[in-house]
Amino acid sequence: MNIGIIGAGLSGIIAARELVRHGHTVELIEKSQSVGGRLATRRIGDGKADHGAVYFTVRGEALNREVNDWVERGWVRIWYADPYPRYIAVDGMNALAKRLGDGLTVHLHERAEAVAVGNGKVVIKTDVTTRQYDRLLITSPLPQTLELLADFSVEAALRELTYAPTFVGLFEFTSEAAIGSDGILDTELAPGLLKVINNRQKGITATELVSVYMDEAWSEAWYGRPDEETLQEIERLLATVTGTASIQSKQLKRWRYAQATDVWNEPFYHLDGHPIYLAGDVFLERGDASGRTRFESAYVSGLRVAEAMRS
Repeated sequence: MNIGIIGAGLSGIIAARELVRHGHTVELIEKSQSVGGRLATRRIGDGKADHGAVYFTVRGEALNREVNDWVERGWVRIWYADPYPRYIAVDGMNALAKRLGDGLTVHLHERAEAVAVGNGKVVIKTDVTTRQYDRLLITSPLPQTLELLADFSVEAALRELTYAPTFVGLFEFTSEAAIGSDGILDTELAPGLLKVINNRQKGITATELVSVYMDEAWSEAWYGRPDEETLQEIERLLATVTGTASIQSKQLKRWRYAQATDVWNEPFYHLDGHPIYLAGDVFLERGDASGRTRFESAYVSGLRVAEAMRS
């Protein structure tokens, strides 16, 4: 089959790998300049900082087998364990996404604008061209996915799932700004701060780059404010951790759909009567031990939807 996938984040990449492995022709359509989605790493000066997923954990056997292979290949390593291992990509989280996506056909800088079905085919109109497939998988955040599917019948409960935003401030320091013993603090922080990470201590860069993640309530409250004002407030809160350490540069990242406030208790969704499937980290297997969206739920969703699509 000829299969299209909208969104080259982790779920899309994993699904594509599985489908290609079983002999299908697969194309990924990605609006950004790189694969990975929230497996995001930004270059700043001579260094780099993760500003999406900080780390990932492993609870299920499916991901555990894969991660053992990634460790052997030198793609990932354990950062610290508290109480179970936190894994990171050795060159930044986006490097892992690129390695997983190596060899796949990906159309970057291309935004899907409309989806239609006719003559047994799924037709995708993008801002670049029109593409046609036997089956389609959409892995973008649900609000964006459902905009594309406005003319299709989708369960009301799925349309009711909402997302919370997250701000991430990226700060380059001129001198050491040690963050805890492992390079991460995520408890006893000033209100609004969710996590503070030193990417040098994390081991992905030689320069002093600190990623500051704001919590959902703070990010929602500040989302409509100017970037400069928002970044100044994040810097003020960061000073409660780093004191008077001098900042050389700073940047702001907005994740509009960072975390789903609820989840769908199936690993994927199939539109009734159409060769269209939805997947992503919001789609969790029944009995999922964590009950929340994360790296592993995205991985498993991609795996399960690929199994369904090739049957």
